[in-house]
Amino acid sequence: MSHLKLVVPPKRKRGTKSPAAAKPKRVVIGLPRPAVRTLAVISGKGGVGKSNVVANLAVAMGEMGASVLVLDADLGQANQDVLLGVHPRVDLLSVLRGECALEDIVIEGPAGVKLVPAGSGDPLLADVDDVRRERLFREIGALAAESDIVLIDNASGASRQAAGFALAAREVVVVTTPEPTAYADSYGLIKVLARQGLATQPGVLVNLSTSVEDAEEVAHRLASVCRRFLRVQVHMLGHVPIDPALTQAVRRQEPVVVSYPNSPSARALTTLAERLLSHSPDGTPVLGDPAWEGECA
Repeated sequence: MSHLKLVVPPKRKRGTKSPAAAKPKRVVIGLPRPAVRTLAVISGKGGVGKSNVVANLAVAMGEMGASVLVLDADLGQANQDVLLGVHPRVDLLSVLRGECALEDIVIEGPAGVKLVPAGSGDPLLADVDDVRRERLFREIGALAAESDIVLIDNASGASRQAAGFALAAREVVVVTTPEPTAYADSYGLIKVLARQGLATQPGVLVNLSTSVEDAEEVAHRLASVCRRFLRVQVHMLGHVPIDPALTQAVRRQEPVVVSYPNSPSARALTTLAERLLSHSPDGTPVLGDPAWEGECA
């Protein structure tokens, strides 16, 4: 298949700042970033907490002063609006039908995060053809020019549509858990993307881990098989522990970094957001905990 790329045009100089942008923010990262970064968050199977990770990373980055755009690319089962506690009146379905432009559906969430919401339950969303997807990428590229980073909440699995969005991004983060089925499916997804021309070295985030050792074992096991059988280097980004606060935050329709900022999961996600924002401008991956420095062996 031909690979469509999300091409982001150079940033335009910003004019007057919105009230949200004018509000003082805690800026922890000062590295210049010459171009908008696009980061796809993917998973081999559902139920690993991928969308929750995206929502919390976006808000944590927003609180650090970054301009964040979230694209809900799980077009058939979108839920970023629920996780961010916003209520869009229109979504990507309206754009694909030609009823409005992409910029008309953007809605602002916590910490100034901008969301491109997707609907669910419609066949048109479940199978977007190449022509519509290419047009969508062009519009997202134009919209993203005002952002520092675009986070793509990709659909789970290795469907043609999910692979298209993942391959369009400059960076890829694979979310998995210590469950054998989860990291086995993660390997399968990386294998599919590698065969279709994956041009970046994916990072791995182990979610819902019981300990650092638990997460470390999963990461090294996944990296080992990827290197041995796919010749793909995988980098460890960190882990998020099992935490009741995560469930409570979802029930409140708020990111855990907002509802319970001092909880173990919120601290882990905030640390990961800092690492991702400190990513070097030349595209060199940022690694995780000091114990995992270097490529996972």
